[in-house]
Amino acid sequence: MKKRERTETGGFRGNAFQYCAGDSPIHRLGAGWKIVLSLAFSAGAIAAREPWMLLGLLAMNLAYYLSAQLGVMNLWRDIRFFLVQMAIILVLYLIKYGVLEGLWPGLRTGCQILLLFLPGTVLLRTTQGTQMMRGLKKIMPERLGFLLYASMRFVPFFARETREIAMAQQLRGAPVGVRYAWKPVHWKAQFHCLMIPLMVRALKTARSAALSAEARGFEERSRS
Repeated sequence: MKKRERTETGGFRGNAFQYCAGDSPIHRLGAGWKIVLSLAFSAGAIAAREPWMLLGLLAMNLAYYLSAQLGVMNLWRDIRFFLVQMAIILVLYLIKYGVLEGLWPGLRTGCQILLLFLPGTVLLRTTQGTQMMRGLKKIMPERLGFLLYASMRFVPFFARETREIAMAQQLRGAPVGVRYAWKPVHWKAQFHCLMIPLMVRALKTARSAALSAEARGFEERSRS
């Protein structure tokens, strides 16, 4: 019973990007400030070109994430996809440019993508939906804020959907998973087994969300 209560208090810890309740300084920080910090960190990732800049920004992001008391396991769940993506990017750069010319550009591009999205995971992990919507409305028009909010709230949903699709495909014997993602021979199968079902679900979910927003009169409020 105690184990179940801890799990419910901390949110769905088995899923990436899922909100986790807590009382850390980052949880208590206003949603608007967390949005500004996320944008600043992401802008820094785009601007970083030198190794020392990327290392410094990585250290700041890790300190920001861990100060939210989310734990190392949640960090692993949130970044493992980006680590696989980083490895794939590095391999492609090495194949195209060789080791001497492709190593640093491949590492830099992969690190920039990771650092671009990592601050947003802290925002999703530590901010409830109502708080995020109020914070967005303070810095942008309501309609744009709603679209951004809806897009961000679908991130943990699609992470969970991807996990469920992967588990179902693995039961069928498909070469799906992290251990297969490193091998280019399995990339085509990974795309067909994961991305196509996920795109179908994404289209159905987007349509349902649009109908729900229209039924609640969002379109009329936006035009007024």
